[in-house]
Amino acid sequence: MRRRITDSQYKAGKEAPAPSAADVLLYLEERFGLERALFSDYGLYATSKGRIYIGPKRLVNHPRIATVGLLIARSQGAIKPSTNLLQLFGRQVKKNYVVLGRENAATFIGGTDVKVTSGEKGDASDGYVLVRYLDFSLGCGMLHGSDVRNMLPKAKRLKIAYI
Repeated sequence: MRRRITDSQYKAGKEAPAPSAADVLLYLEERFGLERALFSDYGLYATSKGRIYIGPKRLVNHPRIATVGLLIARSQGAIKPSTNLLQLFGRQVKKNYVVLGRENAATFIGGTDVKVTSGEKGDASDGYVLVRYLDFSLGCGMLHGSDVRNMLPKAKRLKIAYI
């Protein structure tokens, strides 16, 4: 069942309360510097499994909709941004990103965790980060110290020898 997130919270199955639209937007603003106005033309929707989608503000009932839009986050107690979100809005991310060098980028795209230098890490803090190579948003990673855990979905991983 799809349910549009409003400013009031609701229970998502037996899990902790799902975040409200205000919670999701606040998280994206605080963690990545993504302004709320960026999402003003879209609706945010949550499923009972804690998945959060971005889609049109107005839904059409027929034909039956399989998914409302693009998966942008998961919430099971905490909010985890999706690679879709970070690839789509990556150019607007102002903080908590790492910029990988050529070798680390090729390794990360292949699905492997990487160690980053202080230059690659910049001023990003531990937690979810946008991983970039040059001006390209590669996806989501989990930064812990100098280690970036790869959070790319398996379907988006590529074995490449050359960038």
